[in-house]
Amino acid sequence: MAAAPDLAWTPIEDMTAAEVHDLLSRAKVYIDFGNHPGQDRIPREAAAAGCCVITGRRGAAANDIDIPIPASYKFLDDPQAIPSILACIRACLVDYEGHIDDFAGYRAMIAEQKAKFRQDITAALPVRYDVPKRQHVILREGPHVREILPALVAQPCVDLIGIWLDRTTPTTVHFNGQTRPGMTLEDITFLDQEGRLDAVLLEPSAEKEADGLKAAGLQNAAIRWLRW
Repeated sequence: MAAAPDLAWTPIEDMTAAEVHDLLSRAKVYIDFGNHPGQDRIPREAAAAGCCVITGRRGAAANDIDIPIPASYKFLDDPQAIPSILACIRACLVDYEGHIDDFAGYRAMIAEQKAKFRQDITAALPVRYDVPKRQHVILREGPHVREILPALVAQPCVDLIGIWLDRTTPTTVHFNGQTRPGMTLEDITFLDQEGRLDAVLLEPSAEKEADGLKAAGLQNAAIRWLRW
């Protein structure tokens, strides 16, 4: 930077994600002489935004798998390389159209990474479609809870993830050698918002609790009544 004060240098720091995106969308060249501990996000974001990418040769930048760009855009992190680095920067700025195509392969790799990640997960953790979907439920504490628990836990399509208690302190419910965490209304609301809850099971006398669930935002479909 000291050797080329005529260039507009903008450090990417103390910025929101939107500000980083806006900057990279306007920039022509992205430079990264950091440690590159892995396939970092910012170089990929810069390339995807249309920047020419210039790096050092430390860490992941040394290989052509994590940062697959031509060797002419990778430099040793050495003061003697500064003239060559600046010449490369200026060439990219003067003839942007002539250089940006050198990063087409890198951009293509980045565009395919989300799909490749899904493929890798599927290969590593194959999904069995013959297994019925388990319903993640919470049971409200009540007079008949101890009677209901064994039959409920035995259901192959039910995953009892907790017991709704009035107590706010962390509590674990023990029954038949099994345990389930005690949960508050706030816990239930959070799990519902996260999409990790299918239903709250209530005894017929728990109308007040049902009203509390509705007030907290749970849909009627997530409130189910136990019958016996």
